[in-house]
Amino acid sequence: MPNAKDLIERARMFEERAETAADPITRQHYREMAAHYRSLSVEHQDATPKREHEAAH
Repeated sequence: MPNAKDLIERARMFEERAETAADPITRQHYREMAAHYRSLSVEHQDATPKREHEAAH
């Protein structure tokens, strides 16, 4: 499973692609993908402390 930093990097990559996309549909798709990866990174950050706590007990 990728870590939060990897997910943020993927989001940044999609934002860059959105900025250079030639057509609006592709631009919107890349922005939605970036938002998806940002959301996943937040979920991953929220779940990580919980998993570490469970592993310690």
